Amino acid sequence: MTTVPEPSGSATLNPVQMSINPLAGRTVTDASLNTSNVATGPLEKRMQYRGVYHHWFYRKEVENKVLWHPFSMQDSLRLEEVHNSSEITPETTVATDGGRYDVDILRRLRSPVYWSGPSTEVRRCSWFFKGHTESRYVPYDESTAAKLEEEYKQACLLNVWNRRIDLNNGEYIIVHSATVQVHYLTTTSPELAASWGNSGGAGSRPRVIKRGLDEFHIEDGEPEKVDHLLFLVHGIGSVCDLKFRSVEEVVDEFRSIALQLVQSHYRTASQQGIVNRIEVLPISWHTTLHSDDTGIDKKLQAITLESIPKLRHFTNDTLLDILFYTSPVYCQTIMQTVGNEINRLHALFKQRNPNFNGGIYLGGHSLGSLILFDLLCHQKPLSDSSSSENDTENNENRDEDANSSQSRTNRVLKRRLSKKISYVVGAAGTGQPYIHYPQLHFHPCAFFALGSPVGMFVTVRGIDMLGEDFVLPTCPAFFNIFHPFDPVAYRMEALIHPDAPKYQPMLIPHHKGRKRMHLELKETMARVGADLKQRVLDSVKNTWNSVYQLTPFHRPDNSALEREIDKVVEEQLQQTPTVPDQQTNDDGGAELKIGKLNGGRRIDYVLQEAPFEYINEYIFALTSHVCYWESEDTMLMMLKEIYGSAGIQTDTQLPQQTLTIERTSPSPSLSSSSSTKCDGSVPVVPVMGMNPTTPISEKPIGPPPKSGFVRKS
Repeated sequence: MTTVPEPSGSATLNPVQMSINPLAGRTVTDASLNTSNVATGPLEKRMQYRGVYHHWFYRKEVENKVLWHPFSMQDSLRLEEVHNSSEITPETTVATDGGRYDVDILRRLRSPVYWSGPSTEVRRCSWFFKGHTESRYVPYDESTAAKLEEEYKQACLLNVWNRRIDLNNGEYIIVHSATVQVHYLTTTSPELAASWGNSGGAGSRPRVIKRGLDEFHIEDGEPEKVDHLLFLVHGIGSVCDLKFRSVEEVVDEFRSIALQLVQSHYRTASQQGIVNRIEVLPISWHTTLHSDDTGIDKKLQAITLESIPKLRHFTNDTLLDILFYTSPVYCQTIMQTVGNEINRLHALFKQRNPNFNGGIYLGGHSLGSLILFDLLCHQKPLSDSSSSENDTENNENRDEDANSSQSRTNRVLKRRLSKKISYVVGAAGTGQPYIHYPQLHFHPCAFFALGSPVGMFVTVRGIDMLGEDFVLPTCPAFFNIFHPFDPVAYRMEALIHPDAPKYQPMLIPHHKGRKRMHLELKETMARVGADLKQRVLDSVKNTWNSVYQLTPFHRPDNSALEREIDKVVEEQLQQTPTVPDQQTNDDGGAELKIGKLNGGRRIDYVLQEAPFEYINEYIFALTSHVCYWESEDTMLMMLKEIYGSAGIQTDTQLPQQTLTIERTSPSPSLSSSSSTKCDGSVPVVPVMGMNPTTPISEKPIGPPPKSGFVRKS
């Protein structure tokens, strides 16, 4: 809106002048407005009035505080278009937030689509207020905003300000000028009564009023096209982090981080329309487990002691979920809930996105990863049937004469290895109970375990080694991601390959493209210590050889001398930091083949701890278990695996000489980003921006070009 300052020749009206002014405080319609009857002096100028822009907001409660968040620009324009349409009906709804929420415009309600939750209020906003104790502007209700806008319009057209607007609750608003409007409270207002500086009456602490959206940051909106779909299953308890947020809230942040990383690390592919966004949907099972249908909460309440009630409630609501999963009754409830929810959301998503043809991925945090692991172990390929399995067994029986007894036994064990994870039989009736596992309606492309105790549970169930032939029947890829200080996380590679404990987990790169400084310093000191030790050994040996050259008649045995020198120097330098016994990733860890579970690739991936976490690992042990929801490094690794399976790389992985997306022949030397497809085969989609005839150096030459520029060789 373009505003013109008040004329310098006109005086500001006081309340007395305003009371005798027939135009003050009165609503004047456009039909009754006659500019010829308004006396104007030579210095008087009328404001150029422009209608206010209306933006849609939705109400949200955060930590018992009511906050109003603006819809994205794309969603608000869509809502405004439907609002102004003449064909709107009570059944009309508008999909917002990437299709995760539907807005009923007539009822002004916003409801979630994929999960159950309360409907929240929405408003078509244009005027806002902010009290002296508030940090954010709050929108007026639509009727008050319409009244304010009408008074503002008449003040601009008539150039008559200081207009008073009385509200129904005894409060009033005065439009002093085009830029100054104040909301005065009454002495009975809760906000004013709670203030300590109420000596000046009702006008001592008024509210500041704002017209328009100057104080708000409005997002452009999410891309409409969805490239891939990711389901995330939560762990124990009804809250997922130390902020006491539900799985829907933490997944919202996880999705937001994914969108930001796509826009920052896949900028080139995003500008070309190759990369859009990944939809992340939460899978909740805790509510069903603790519902009235199971009655578990009432049973626990009857046997729970009355002392330390808060701690006992936390135990019943959170920690006992681990024991419930080992129960044959409640384990069936949990597994059935997770399987049914995944299938339901998958069908609903396909219905709302009929053109979706991307991959589907699964992810689980803590106990959620164990639930998905057991579920995937008991999946049957969609094309398989009992008859085909019987045919396979009959064919093997016919080939018995052509194979030795030992080979036949190994082959049967390999085929039945996944069924070993059913854990039906136990020495004392313990282990995983026998339950019915629901079948998913799709084959997931990969499974991401975050802070997973799968390795521990498999070991406790009595399985020493899964073997290199162990696979998930319908999922070709498995990634075990964990924080180094996470007390609940365990490695998986040691259960697959016997030599895996000799190698460190694969280090997940920092999302800013470098290793954290304290880790680099730690490795540097280890290398310096080892080099210093070797140099001291060489120096001492050379000195002793020089001494004995002066006494040619007495020369000791060189081998015995070297052993004595090594012994002395080792004792003196035993405190020197050395390279760890485990081999680092640069020593061949990346080339280690870990069975068939992940197509031969590494399974364990460790995050880099932050510098302040390195100070004391015990202090940050609890926070490290819930850090994955806010971890850019975790999400970036998942993006690289998801998009890498289609041959799409980040901007930093593309050659610096050619930043345009080009479709070329596939390169045989693909790194971790070129994973397997959903069916387990090597991807045939070429790598974007890769030229197989041009050798790629390990480090790019020169700095990367600035954002927005495309440079060709």
